[in-house]
Amino acid sequence: MAEKQDFHICADKKMSMKAKELSGLTNRQIYELGCQCIIDQNKNKLDAEILELHESMERVNELTASIISKLKDKDVPTKPSDDKNDETELKRNILPLDLFKEMVLYYMDDFNITDLQDLGSKNKELFRFVLINLAHYNLNIDDINKLYGNINSK
Repeated sequence: MAEKQDFHICADKKMSMKAKELSGLTNRQIYELGCQCIIDQNKNKLDAEILELHESMERVNELTASIISKLKDKDVPTKPSDDKNDETELKRNILPLDLFKEMVLYYMDDFNITDLQDLGSKNKELFRFVLINLAHYNLNIDDINKLYGNINSK
């Protein structure tokens, strides 16, 4: 006597056959992919965001190291664009405040950053870069002088 199959078993076989046909995956791969999908769908959303944040912080640390190495070579991290309509130029040239302060200290020995006219005549790229960050952080030359004085006094 033939055993009666439940409806869900027939449906599962049809779905798995269709999935195998469309994807070329094995039953095991389909099962693992399904399990992973269920795990992802039921994960705590905050966990996923925290993991994303950690990955982003790792990337920020890598980029910070790269920017600092450029600063040590007395190189502007991002060159000003030749395109006058470049909408991302300001955003690209704004550094985190601590990194900008570090940059100013690296350049202070080679250029008189507090004399903007002198700086503008020697290195226009650096001049533009410093002005963008000063304006963004609402800093003035006195703030830079105090910072440089504090660091040199230590």
